[in-house]
Amino acid sequence: MTFIVAAAAILAAAPAPSLDMTAFFTGRTHAENVLKTAFKRPARLIVDSIGGRGDRGDFVLIDTVQEEGRPARTRKWIMRQAGPNHYTGTLGDAVGPVDIVVAGREATIRYTMKGGLNVVQRIELLSDGQTLANHVAVRKFGLKVASVEGKIRKLD
Repeated sequence: MTFIVAAAAILAAAPAPSLDMTAFFTGRTHAENVLKTAFKRPARLIVDSIGGRGDRGDFVLIDTVQEEGRPARTRKWIMRQAGPNHYTGTLGDAVGPVDIVVAGREATIRYTMKGGLNVVQRIELLSDGQTLANHVAVRKFGLKVASVEGKIRKLD
């Protein structure tokens, strides 16, 4: 019985793994999400990605986005570390810079899309270390006009 109590105490005291953005997105990932847009029915949103170091030392992630009812499209992220737990870069869907702040198991990604759509994406590393919970809120004039909920799985 003492062994079980001691083992439980060790597991409880073990620090939760931190999110390493580049390690998680290096190789292949697969995301299954639901996109909810104001005045429309929910749609499946599947994103298959491959990521790795670019030739300039930055991190490049190529997404193939399949939104239910629309043709597949490709988008490209280019990120570079701006400081401890902070990344900046570009995204094909964004009209300005992308900002990423990592805090422990979570990251917050912010950018603006065409039409003044402000995007805040929060991802959280789950206990298996291979899955991220994905939460996206899209706002215009401060009003929420769309959201995405789902999971991102590391395949490699």
